[in-house]
Amino acid sequence: MSENICHRYKKQTQDNNILTPPPPLSDITRQINNVNCRLEPFEPVTPTPALPPKKRIKCDNLQSNSQLSSRSNKNFNPYYGLTLQNALFQREIWGTTVMGGSTMASKRWNVSTRFFIKDFKNTDNDVFRFLGDRNFVAPFVCSFSHVARNGKLLAAADEEGMVGFIDARYNNTLELQRVRTEFRAHDNAVFDVMWSHDDCSMVTASGDQTAKLWDVESQQCKATFGGHTCSIKSVNFNPLNPNLWVTSSRDGNIFIWDTRSNGLRSEGEIFFKPVISIRNAHLHDTLKKKSRKCFQLPPIRSKPTSSVTGVRFLMHQDLLLASSGASNSIIKYWDLRNQDASNNPIPVQTSINGSFAKRPHGISDLILDKSGTRLYANSTDNHIYMYDATNLGASIGCFTSPNYRCSSFYVRLACSPDGRYIASGSSDKSIYIWEVDFPNGDPVILKAHENEVTSLNWSKDIETFASCSDDTTLRIWRINGSEK
Repeated sequence: MSENICHRYKKQTQDNNILTPPPPLSDITRQINNVNCRLEPFEPVTPTPALPPKKRIKCDNLQSNSQLSSRSNKNFNPYYGLTLQNALFQREIWGTTVMGGSTMASKRWNVSTRFFIKDFKNTDNDVFRFLGDRNFVAPFVCSFSHVARNGKLLAAADEEGMVGFIDARYNNTLELQRVRTEFRAHDNAVFDVMWSHDDCSMVTASGDQTAKLWDVESQQCKATFGGHTCSIKSVNFNPLNPNLWVTSSRDGNIFIWDTRSNGLRSEGEIFFKPVISIRNAHLHDTLKKKSRKCFQLPPIRSKPTSSVTGVRFLMHQDLLLASSGASNSIIKYWDLRNQDASNNPIPVQTSINGSFAKRPHGISDLILDKSGTRLYANSTDNHIYMYDATNLGASIGCFTSPNYRCSSFYVRLACSPDGRYIASGSSDKSIYIWEVDFPNGDPVILKAHENEVTSLNWSKDIETFASCSDDTTLRIWRINGSEK
């Protein structure tokens, strides 16, 4: 009788398998991934027409189970058996799950390329200085071109308002043969330089409270943009509309400019007024409660804590920009279609303050990666916070190091063209480079400068970047120190 029951059960199972659709992909993937597990014979269970027969899965022993859990250990190498080229190829296809990549991503493909950035070298032939009226002066900012000289034409501005061009394809021995091309852009320090999309023009932002548009080939001023009452700290072009660009200043205001508007011509120059103004964008109320003994009127100019230190146009939506301030670690999004001349502007989005410090710390620099998906903010609490640019909220990553110091608002960031690395200057005279997909990993530290490292900028070929320092030098870093 038992034989008849088994025969009838096998026949019924075969009939059900014919009518039953194949198991879902998730079940197949689960069975393939359990390579260290074995299948035990299942008990006779009457199957239903809609489901395949149930199976019990049991690990071989507790030791194998502990080995599976140990795969999450940082000492475990998930890339064993893969060539570097294959691992990088798979990473490009599937993305990464460490920083919110594709849902099909696997940590196996998230390969570290730390060995690459460790090969950056700087030699004496790649050190450049800037001579002022009396002595050498410190370069404040540098910026590589997009296409000119294969993206290796470096514009550098100093504290006396001079802007010079350095051909980074060659070392400093070229300047022994011909004089460096430079011109006076402002009568005060230049804090930011931005190339246009076609490299035919550039904008300089200065401590003389103006920004100027320059013709690169002739070094002639095409237009002057005034309206700020303090030093202009940041400038940025709209990636979707080359006629629009934005400036932010220590006066707490953000101005949007349109070169298509009609300017006022005077003494051979054209002066523009902002088309959109966002005033008191990062105003921080530090006034205490009123007392009967004393009462002070607010100052005419905005307090230093209201300074807007960084501003960037976003790429995923037109007429949307991000800004940061010196009062706290908050990032704000502004929709330019809803702004007016009000002194109390309302942002459309605000980040969540994730600072680890007990007191508020400001942001010294704000940058966007080339893909427009990640936003980086350098805080004076000695941390670099990473945000999802398409959904501003809490930070999705944090970069720091025991000796890393962001002690001033002159320390700036730079992101590699492929978005894999984030670099920062530091007040401890070093350059720190982190892998974006490994925020908890140790950074690569480059030492050469003798004072605070301020501005950094990466060329488009990833194998070259430049650094400025208060030691009055600009250094060009190359992979393995290769030079011409």
